[in-house]
Amino acid sequence: MAFHRIFVLDLAGVGMGEAPDANRFQSVGADTIGHVAQQWPGDLSLPTLQQLGFGNIRITNPIPGIPPVEQPTGYFGRLHMAAQDNRRATGLREMWDYTGPIRTESVFTTLTAAGYSVTLAGPFLSYLATQTPAERFQVGTNQAAFQLLYDRLNAPVSGLTYVVLPEFRFAGEHQDLEASAQALQMTDQHLAQVIHDLGANDLLILTATHAADPTFGPTPTREYLPLLVYSPSRQASHALGIRRTLADVGATVLENYGGAPTTTGHSLLNELTQ
Repeated sequence: MAFHRIFVLDLAGVGMGEAPDANRFQSVGADTIGHVAQQWPGDLSLPTLQQLGFGNIRITNPIPGIPPVEQPTGYFGRLHMAAQDNRRATGLREMWDYTGPIRTESVFTTLTAAGYSVTLAGPFLSYLATQTPAERFQVGTNQAAFQLLYDRLNAPVSGLTYVVLPEFRFAGEHQDLEASAQALQMTDQHLAQVIHDLGANDLLILTATHAADPTFGPTPTREYLPLLVYSPSRQASHALGIRRTLADVGATVLENYGGAPTTTGHSLLNELTQ
């Protein structure tokens, strides 16, 4: 086991610019982070995310006010959804389902069956609500989501904590650009405390299961999705490139806790521990 605890924070709704197949999903020109940063008065200040490498994800198309840093503390990259549909739950299933020897399995149930703690928190879609072996918590605000995350950071139990921040989706669906910007800034402030509370053998993964550009009518929008990975025990970092499926996140978690390699996604673990 490379990491004792893994925390996955889902900024569900935060996209990084239109995906190559955006034309199939009415998303040409979609760019959640770019549009929020461009239209926010003054610079959108996200110092914690910036230091992790958020701006480094888009070196060729910089995020206004969030330039790359020379020595980011986190690994950084982009995820591209492989699924041929683009509903809100599509990315969630792609990230956490994998093909087992007999049928499609869930990373959550596999971990609990192996004796590891699994905590799920977010505004429940039906998929999360059915993961009965895990501890499940319904949260309706980012503040409540972070409070639960802080509680789990103080628990020494080995396993996975997956937390969905709900306010980015709400802002996107209501075309509320101001709410998107405020949620990003509040998230950045909380992340500073999360990073402070991480143990040496913990892993934090920041990502998103879908995008919701508040300047677009239909959501989700088909965009690249952020990927930031950080552990206090990893002093060097590098680019993770463009990952071709969200399942790489689930495969990473599964491999860390001794699960068999999957054909669905490619684990990042070797890239983080080499």
